[in-house]
Amino acid sequence: MKFEIRAIMMCALVASAVAVVPSIARAQAAPPGWIWDVNTVNPGGVPAYTDFTTSFVADNTSEYVSFAFRETPAFWAFDDPSVVDATTGSSLNLLADPTFAGSSYGQNCNHGNSLGCPVGWGAWIEAVDVSFIGQIATTTQPYDCPIGPETGTIFWCDGSVQGYDALYQDLTGLTVGNTYDISFYLEDNSGSGTTGASSSDCTVSGGSCIDALVYAGDSLPTGSIPIGPPPSGVPEPSSFVMLGTGMLGLVTAYRGRRGHKAV
Repeated sequence: MKFEIRAIMMCALVASAVAVVPSIARAQAAPPGWIWDVNTVNPGGVPAYTDFTTSFVADNTSEYVSFAFRETPAFWAFDDPSVVDATTGSSLNLLADPTFAGSSYGQNCNHGNSLGCPVGWGAWIEAVDVSFIGQIATTTQPYDCPIGPETGTIFWCDGSVQGYDALYQDLTGLTVGNTYDISFYLEDNSGSGTTGASSSDCTVSGGSCIDALVYAGDSLPTGSIPIGPPPSGVPEPSSFVMLGTGMLGLVTAYRGRRGHKAV
């Protein structure tokens, strides 16, 4: 009898452990707190580069601005972002290297490679992002983005499958109370309409999620995991380091199941 009980308990433990593995590949809802969702302003498709805008009021002298993406089953192209002080009417773009001219093909903050981040940018992912995220693409190496750049020869191509991933910068020297305008160009090659972060397609597994978000805040969004340089002046939590190491170890195994979107 004791043997049978032990066997049953062992089987239950094994089954429980196995049941955890598939959850890695499930879709994950977007981190809360976005200030802009493409589906809200543009519920149709984005078949050609379109200039989108949003804004935020600085409540601190430092703000993190993030551009986040999900695209199952196709790709977003992102180019020429800017952040300017609308209160003063300044035309100075506060983003470093907004055209990605200083970067080269494949840079994605070492997610599955060792090429580093795009110049001046960091990146964050969600816990389920174990294989494919966005990266720098070029006119000659489009990385499954047959769209090309909005200007120049270099752009960001993103088709994050499991969760949202993002490019971000920590903007400093801001004036508290001033309004800052954010603008950027997006194009999607799915031929479908956008989905929206609140749609079940973007919060459960198996859906077709076509979404882009903008965040602006005193810190990175809750639940995001920085994989580029840690936020300025803030040590990277050890839990993030351990989780990131574990996720990278799963890249090879998961890549075989979604080989068409492997890094």
